[in-house]
Amino acid sequence: MSSEKIHVMNTAGAIELDLSVSNGAVNVTVDPKAVYGRVRVHTAAAEGPVADAVNDTKLTEHGNKLTVSVPDDLAGGMGGTNVVQIGGSTFSFGGGVVNTGSMTGVTISGGDIWVGGQRVVSGGRVVAEQGATVGGATGTITVDVVLPAGSSLAVSTKNAETTVRGDLEAIRFDARNGSLQAGGVKVLEAETHNGSVLVDIVDEELEASTHNGSITIGAYNGRRGSARTHNGDVTISATPASSGRLAARTHNGNIRVRGAGHLDLKTSTHNGRVW
Repeated sequence: MSSEKIHVMNTAGAIELDLSVSNGAVNVTVDPKAVYGRVRVHTAAAEGPVADAVNDTKLTEHGNKLTVSVPDDLAGGMGGTNVVQIGGSTFSFGGGVVNTGSMTGVTISGGDIWVGGQRVVSGGRVVAEQGATVGGATGTITVDVVLPAGSSLAVSTKNAETTVRGDLEAIRFDARNGSLQAGGVKVLEAETHNGSVLVDIVDEELEASTHNGSITIGAYNGRRGSARTHNGDVTISATPASSGRLAARTHNGNIRVRGAGHLDLKTSTHNGRVW
């Protein structure tokens, strides 16, 4: 059993996809042969918070624009809760708190918890000895996307990893902990706190920043570029097609920019090296 939600665009051709998902994985494939954009949100879980998030996903289509909003499957602390059923009794454990109407038959010692003589938590992890059933927010949300050529993508996420195969007109990526890996794009705007940004080709504009991750651009053909990171490295390979100004800044990381002798190049680092 699993849960899924599928949407196929009614409008043919390139689309603008705006996707919001908190956790999981986003897999995007640009297919030049595709006529209609397609999105599939799915999980292996048949019930629980993760399945509910998939089933409650909102998909709104206006012309060539598609908005996909996946609810936060960890909202309200649901994702950190495990339910243990022993006989006719139910106990829930979430955030280090034991929630139960009665503490009778519950023993807590050295980080382990026994209920009715059966160990249900060992070393901070929920376990299920014989006769105990453990449930909770299991499963991972995956968003699989197929986009026609010429499409654009915007992703807003807390922790989801995003992978794009193929070339897009534009990518806007905003994440707390997630990373972006993409092929070719004309305009890239990426910001993540703990994730990294790895893009093969940027053709026109580059604006990327990360706090703890690295930024790597395989081939920069653009006319305006900026890459900033606090603790990560910046690596950019400029091509003869690039022009204008390119800025690379980092506090604790290293900077390596190649092929940029013809550009207005600005680099700065506090504790790292510039190659």
